[in-house]
Amino acid sequence: MKARHHLIALAAMAAFTPLVTPALAQTSAPAATAGAGAQRIEVTGSLIKRTDRETPSVVQSYSRADIQRSGYANINELLRSNGAVDTGSIADAAASGFVGGLSTISLRGLGSQSTLVLINGRRVAPVAAVDINFGRGSLISTNTIPKGAIDRIDVVLDGASATYGSDAIAGVVNYILRKDYQGAEAVVSYGANDKGAGVTSGAGVTFGFGSLDAQRFNIIGGLEFSHRDAVKYTEIKDRGNSASYNGFLNATGALARFTPDSSVTQYANYYRLPASLTGSTSLNGISVANNNLAGVNYLGTLAGCAPENTVGQGVPNRPAGFIATTATLPSGFCRFNTDNAREAIAKQDAFAGTLRGTFSLSSSLTAYADLMLSQTTTTQQNVPTFVTGALATSANRTGVSWPKVDGSFLTQEAIILPVGHPSNPTNGAANAQTVQLVYRFADLPQGDINKLKTLRVTTGVEGTWGAWDFDTALMYSRQDNTREQEGRLRKSLLTQSVASGTYLFGKANTPAAIASVSSTAYNEGEAVIASADVRASRELFQMAGGKAAIAVGLETRHETLRAEPDANYTAGDYIGLVANGASGERNTFAGFTELSLPVLKDLELQVAARAERYSDFGSATTGKLGFKWTAIKSVLAFRGTTATGFRAPSISQISNSFVVSFNNFQERRVVDSLRCNNTATPPATIGSPATTANVLRDCNVLNFAPALAAGAPGNMPTVVAGNPNVKAETSRSFTLGMLLEPTKDIDLAIDGWFYERNNEIRVQRTADIMDAYNGNATAPSPQITRDPNPATWLPGVPNSGPIILMTRVYGNYKWTKTSGIDYDLNVRLPSSEWGKFSVKLRGTATKRYDRLVLQGATVDRLVGTSTIDIPRSRGSVTLRWDAGSFDSFLRANHTDPISAAGSAACLNTNPPSATNALLRAEGRCKVGRERTVDLGVTYTGVKNLTLSGSLLNVTNDYNRSNGIPSVFTYWDPGLPGALGRRFTLNAEYKFF
Repeated sequence: MKARHHLIALAAMAAFTPLVTPALAQTSAPAATAGAGAQRIEVTGSLIKRTDRETPSVVQSYSRADIQRSGYANINELLRSNGAVDTGSIADAAASGFVGGLSTISLRGLGSQSTLVLINGRRVAPVAAVDINFGRGSLISTNTIPKGAIDRIDVVLDGASATYGSDAIAGVVNYILRKDYQGAEAVVSYGANDKGAGVTSGAGVTFGFGSLDAQRFNIIGGLEFSHRDAVKYTEIKDRGNSASYNGFLNATGALARFTPDSSVTQYANYYRLPASLTGSTSLNGISVANNNLAGVNYLGTLAGCAPENTVGQGVPNRPAGFIATTATLPSGFCRFNTDNAREAIAKQDAFAGTLRGTFSLSSSLTAYADLMLSQTTTTQQNVPTFVTGALATSANRTGVSWPKVDGSFLTQEAIILPVGHPSNPTNGAANAQTVQLVYRFADLPQGDINKLKTLRVTTGVEGTWGAWDFDTALMYSRQDNTREQEGRLRKSLLTQSVASGTYLFGKANTPAAIASVSSTAYNEGEAVIASADVRASRELFQMAGGKAAIAVGLETRHETLRAEPDANYTAGDYIGLVANGASGERNTFAGFTELSLPVLKDLELQVAARAERYSDFGSATTGKLGFKWTAIKSVLAFRGTTATGFRAPSISQISNSFVVSFNNFQERRVVDSLRCNNTATPPATIGSPATTANVLRDCNVLNFAPALAAGAPGNMPTVVAGNPNVKAETSRSFTLGMLLEPTKDIDLAIDGWFYERNNEIRVQRTADIMDAYNGNATAPSPQITRDPNPATWLPGVPNSGPIILMTRVYGNYKWTKTSGIDYDLNVRLPSSEWGKFSVKLRGTATKRYDRLVLQGATVDRLVGTSTIDIPRSRGSVTLRWDAGSFDSFLRANHTDPISAAGSAACLNTNPPSATNALLRAEGRCKVGRERTVDLGVTYTGVKNLTLSGSLLNVTNDYNRSNGIPSVFTYWDPGLPGALGRRFTLNAEYKFF
């Protein structure tokens, strides 16, 4: 949507506020008080201001002091320590095929799309990108919220759609910013691991002046800068047990890590271009396939390969890990170490600024305006690219193929140089010939740069009008994101360059030569939410337990989303790069209400309802009923909620959107019943090899890993499209808990929870498309695209080529059900001459996570599995010691093991495979449990100065790994935990 449309929408909403504000300003009657000296406060999860923070809903709060004393380097680390937060949350250093630098929060394993993120109780614009890997919906980036501006964070752990609307199925994370401050302070921070890798640094200033009481205004603002170094795998290769891991690799016929592992290098190995690659040749006593890069077609290597990468010098002809049937590497052959070029964590630079002005219009009315802006730039350096690592023939020169959005395919030839080409190494020789280079473009820039820019403006009036407390505001939230993928090879340029010789293979190239084969690929997006709302609450009438209260409100929103690739992207000109994009807009209008009913002295009921109308899919109505019963005053209380919820389809799911992606399926092997003889041993293309060449795809359509002994077909290309008929997800949830405070120094909260999400919006699974096809092969199958080349067809069967593409759409599927228990125990020991000691135990035990995708299918029991990565138990215990000027903590963290894809076979198959036997002997058939210990201390003995430091993962435990612990098997790549033992130092100074 054009910028002028945003301005029109805001202007229309701005017309709403003057109609309300003058009427409210005409009265200055103070709000009714709930009792002498009692002050009503806002509590996330309720629209009614109240004197009691404990509501029927489960709300876990992190105060500013909690954040500062947690020992975590950033807010996202702190939230991820919560047992209710799962690894469906995206880490901003984790790789994604469509968007990078993004950090999200997911509760209960229901995905980021089912967790609503708010700032000061209002929405945030999502990232304008189409990403089917994470979230399946709108993605809210939380790393754009400046840490210094946060007053507290509330996490609502029950369904909250009746209060806040769509996306609050699993709960709400509400970032509440500082609103009233006088003074100035500065903070600096520094962190790294124990070897100096993964440096993070930051600095920020916060200032505030003016008194609402004395001067009728307050201004608060702040600036924050942070930097994170990139971390290469070479910098953390000592994490875990690298010797044991390499021994395991060698024992299973694989190279040790950091051994030059690739035959594709800048100093290309070159090959003759034969008519056929079938058959094998005996070399050094080993039968070597003719399509092997170390086989009979190898001619030599371009000059310049470093000695440490040259076979016969730094690389042995038979590196450790080669089994007896592996071809011996020829002397002079060049190798490339991809591990040296890989990054475990990306570089990141961030800036954020906030400014808030509060102005007292009268004794009962306050006007406010908030401005927040930020930019986060994440730069990942990729492994240098290449066209193909396979050999071509004179009959088939194709190196790589990739799909376009329209379902057609493009191809690029391998790097084949005719005699006379300036880079052909056989020029002038007696056997001058056309050669293929197996070449890596190491001199192309390799940056994958993601920029997220945020602008958020809120202006409003709050106060009292007669007996009503109210808050009305206009909000404009915008997220702009740009992805720049540098040095992407382009089909049109590379083909022309090979013909003209502008790019020199294996030699130094000028910027002009590099530009003759590549350019930067751009994806740009813009997401906007413009809203106007009014919320008001008041007391109604006396009941047995106190005054009943009501809240009412109206909200209107206009949302737009635009994500589009550049023209070369859409045309498919970037070799192997697939396009994605979306565009759409919607209007929403909502009305909502809440009742607080103290029906008895010790019993409060909460009733909430919300009705919404969306312009693109229809209406939704949700409700919530809660209770809090104080069985023994100040000692024992019970609470509970039941709620319905919904999630509106995201604009990218319901509008004009497209994603080209690659898909696999790891639950079982899927065959193409038209072409696969599944009764053969091993299964093979029907008629193969007598009449038709065997095609790996036919009997392993979706690249099932345990079936790859005969070779890998690669992941299936798919096109994913939006569906205007998709409906909203719906949910119901229940919570029931107990609050126990037997003494003033002990409190315990235990809450059970259950969520059921229905009509789940998912992308069609390729396995389901194939199951439907295999169940009725004569039915039309428009979602399956076969190779149109008659040479690939089965004899006498028209249009029977191998499957080369599937088309998938978003749709509504069945349900997910999950349940468990949260617990939170705090024990404060009596003060002594040694100071104050306290213990906090907090965690989550998940009883079930069950999923049914299709009616009639088997229910998936997924808790404790890598499919959804929800452990059965996760928690921490913290001992805190407050000794006046010193405040310190000792924290132990625990996460249960989980089963990975091969865990069952590893544990139960007898006799085990060689690989599984080794893993079983090491006790490594599952992803290991987390068992880390953290230390932290804060010192305030110098006036106005606070110094703090923390040491996380004191024992350098790397047990949370899939298999033998190593940086390559660490289960949560992209998270700071990949660094192992690490520290953070902070200094804060208050000027006045």
